[in-house]
Amino acid sequence: MIAGLTLLALAGSIAACGPVAVEALEELAVRVVGGGHLYWSDGASGWTEIPLSLRLRRHWGPSDVVIEPRYTAVAEGLDIAEITMLRPPDPRGVEVVVARIDPAHWQFRAWGRDDWSRAPVAALAEEAGLSLAVNGPYFAEDGPLGLVVSDGVVRNRQSPRRASHFLVEKAGGRPRILNQKKARLGPLDQGIQGFPSIMSGGKTFTYLRTGGLGVDADAVARRTAACIDRDDRVILLVTDDWTAGLSLADLATLLGGLGCIDAMAFDGGGSTAMSMSVGEYRRDVGGFDAVPVVVGIAPR
Repeated sequence: MIAGLTLLALAGSIAACGPVAVEALEELAVRVVGGGHLYWSDGASGWTEIPLSLRLRRHWGPSDVVIEPRYTAVAEGLDIAEITMLRPPDPRGVEVVVARIDPAHWQFRAWGRDDWSRAPVAALAEEAGLSLAVNGPYFAEDGPLGLVVSDGVVRNRQSPRRASHFLVEKAGGRPRILNQKKARLGPLDQGIQGFPSIMSGGKTFTYLRTGGLGVDADAVARRTAACIDRDDRVILLVTDDWTAGLSLADLATLLGGLGCIDAMAFDGGGSTAMSMSVGEYRRDVGGFDAVPVVVGIAPR
């Protein structure tokens, strides 16, 4: 296993050495590690394989956008796409819903009930007046874990143990993702903490490939994630599958392939859910668990 990880890391580091070297090392890495295939499709054409050299890449640049789904403009500044990820030898595809949001037209809100009582994402979204919402941070019996700022009020304190922050600063600030433990935070309008950190400045974190820090990079689960892309748009993403999902390594590859530069995960597993109601457009991804906090958008 150690030898395999070494080969994987080496493959990523020499991706710029030329196609012949990359192809040879990819073949060797696949033999040692096994598998190595990841495909995507938007339903309009057949499966497109994401090269192993990109799956191993730590730094994603503008030319590495390899997943370009057909977005549907649901409203001004809000585009929706649905893609399928395939992870052989598992024959089942994993459906992924991608919402691409322009903050110039939509305002973000983190919201939960006063007593942190839990409810389905769709119910909390309706109570908060949100057009689109996903589940937010991890939580315990008595409420969310880590920072929650809602409408300028700090409702739950920042945790020094979690690095991932989804933040909207006061005075009309744009959303940003900050992956830093014990980060100094200025005045906030909205904010939550999540886990794990996925990407900062286009660079994915090593433990998403190798594991460590309490992360099993190969475990497959339902996922909820957020990112900021190269045009300062926000992407909210959920997997829509009851029995399968993505590994964190797959998720990092997916987000990098979509053009993200800063990214983090929210709670996943049974919590993963999305509710969307914009005009006549409806899309719901149901979750197994009720949650105390949602993150979503409303028109400006």
